[in-house]
Amino acid sequence: MMRGALLLCLAAPLQAQAPYVPDITEAREKEWRKLVAASQAAYALGKPADGIDPARKGLALADELFGADDPRTLISANDLALQLDSTGHYREAESLYRRVFDSYLRTRGEDDPNTQLAVENLVDFYMARKRYDAAGPLADYALRSFRRTTGSGSTRSQRMEQIVAAISQPAAAPSASAESAATKGATMDSADPAATPVPELAPHVDNVEKTPATAMESIDEKRP
Repeated sequence: MMRGALLLCLAAPLQAQAPYVPDITEAREKEWRKLVAASQAAYALGKPADGIDPARKGLALADELFGADDPRTLISANDLALQLDSTGHYREAESLYRRVFDSYLRTRGEDDPNTQLAVENLVDFYMARKRYDAAGPLADYALRSFRRTTGSGSTRSQRMEQIVAAISQPAAAPSASAESAATKGATMDSADPAATPVPELAPHVDNVEKTPATAMESIDEKRP
């Protein structure tokens, strides 16, 4: 079963890139919502290949209509990353995961819930690709953020502690439970074939199922 972290707790959107034109803007936003729903429905049904086209169109429309750093645009970027990740298009997926994380870090701060979910997506992506050199600094960052916001004893902090410890003390290959379900068993096309394996890790229990309703409800709550 494929899983991916949703971007929740959306803050008020930034200024739209395109000028607001009554009726036209609303019609285009409605079109974007349909594309998001179609993409997320395909992902939830285990058919990520069918979700790539609507996700890509949704991201292009969101970039034009809302602006690059708007939370709605980042929802579309995250959706497309998940679809591409699940179908083996790892280079583009990595770029989109990075875009989402960098945008939230720059505009919302390092302890924002969306920033935290985005960095978890990146850590899981690199761990599944056995890119421990890339996962390590992000895991250190995530651990510090989780300790500040949820405490050292929280499930998220403890899970990230395991990842940091495993990367720093390589011993045996990680189990399947440590890998993202969407990228399980694959290797990144740019990964180092001699990458050092790490011990077994706990599963990512904080990821939530990717469902269209949850994402769209979050959008509605913060709609200007």
